Amino acid sequence: MKKLIILSIFLFRVIFAFACDLPGHFRFEVINSYEELLYFGCYDAVNRGPHITEYILTRERLEGQRAARPAARFTQNRDGGVLQALLAENGFSLPNHDNFTNSGFDRGHMAPNADFNDTHENALLTFFIANIWPQTPRLNRVDWLVTENETRRLAREYGAVRVIILVDEFSGRFVRDIQVPTNFKRFVYCVVTDDLIYEITVWQEF
Repeated sequence: MKKLIILSIFLFRVIFAFACDLPGHFRFEVINSYEELLYFGCYDAVNRGPHITEYILTRERLEGQRAARPAARFTQNRDGGVLQALLAENGFSLPNHDNFTNSGFDRGHMAPNADFNDTHENALLTFFIANIWPQTPRLNRVDWLVTENETRRLAREYGAVRVIILVDEFSGRFVRDIQVPTNFKRFVYCVVTDDLIYEITVWQEF
């Protein structure tokens, strides 16, 4: 199973490269100190959030001890500053944690803390400013959480799943200069068969 998951991640990374060829879009990867790729994606520097976020979630990661949720700010360098430097070279920048303060919106994880809290380090690496969008409290804490819990259930059932989050529709509302999405799309695939086993679009209500 482990070899299959590693091979699957490699193939997904090759396929994924084509999705980041849009103007103003840049690839990012978040890797822990053990050189494990936790999640990766395509950052939309125009709307200022992740266009696509992708990762493998395994039953093994969800079992055993869980690290406490870090009392952490979202920073610009959880990937070692690679995306931040790439954006600067192309005339763009990342938002910061305080851009969301008192906005009425939550800092909504795309790769969620609870999918990576097998270690403190992995959980901390989800607090990346390129891993979030503005979400209403209702959506972040209730509706989107339902989809995250279902994804975790499927990972336990199937052993390993590939998760893709797509954000490509916007409301015209802004948090500072960050576009507020109208919806969030989740696709979950079985790693072994690559069959789509869960698909949902969750809409924000303003």
